Amino acid sequence: MSGITSPTPIARIVAGIDGSAHGWAALTWAAEQASDLGIPLHLIHAFAPDIPMLGFGSTDQTSIRAEGKRLLATATARAHAVDSKLVVTTSLPPGFASRALVGVSRDATMVVLGAVGHGLLSRATIGAVAQQVAAHASCPVVIVGHEDHSEANHHRVVVGVDGSPPSMAALHTAFGHAATREAELVVVHSWEAKGPEDPTLQSDSSWPAYESHLEQAVTRAIATKSTQHPSVKVRHSVVRSAPVAALIQAADTADLVVVGARGIGGFPGLHLGSVSNRLLGRTACPLVVVHSREA
Repeated sequence: MSGITSPTPIARIVAGIDGSAHGWAALTWAAEQASDLGIPLHLIHAFAPDIPMLGFGSTDQTSIRAEGKRLLATATARAHAVDSKLVVTTSLPPGFASRALVGVSRDATMVVLGAVGHGLLSRATIGAVAQQVAAHASCPVVIVGHEDHSEANHHRVVVGVDGSPPSMAALHTAFGHAATREAELVVVHSWEAKGPEDPTLQSDSSWPAYESHLEQAVTRAIATKSTQHPSVKVRHSVVRSAPVAALIQAADTADLVVVGARGIGGFPGLHLGSVSNRLLGRTACPLVVVHSREA
């Protein structure tokens, strides 16, 4: 699942540490994944002079570094509470968290962080770090939007597919997660009426044909993966609903939701699509955002 921008990718999971409730939940999820996959966990806390617990605008680098080291030590202990044999490394780079996390994403398996951090007005909206990393990372980004981590054990991975290259990349990534978790893969395609040629506005007889066409396209896209992992059960769900609402509902009974960074439509150069952006922090389970270059 790692990005292809680095010639020597490192098999490791990276977690952003900021001391927030969402951040601790993300750490636990990342530690569990690293343990299951048998790969190291790398923890990053980037220090900048606007850490809330030190006072906005603080320039005392000694205090800032000391706070960062304390957070990383606590995070390491929490990770080892999940798996005492887990290999955990840490780094404390200067500067903003989003820049540091995007940088290490070039050779990581995935980057994991909480939806809401300690930033200014963070409780009012999705965290800026989560948005920036999800938009610009070179590997899949996992956003944990709940404060109390618990294993749902639904044995179900949901992926949103609309036929775009990023959604096809998301499909392949989701298949890998489903195989690893021995979970069912639910492929969700939600269609909103947007014009007179939309199948939802035509006669009822056109809708079954549309569903069949989409199912065949998805089946072709995962043919190789299905051969590699024949035990993964794949279920298709084509619904007439707003994509965000459909995926939020599907997340209620899933262990993971996977989406492409961008879907059909939007403006050239846009890094994060409206659906993936609106899902950040709103799903009951962790959300994975995938870019098309990760296929």
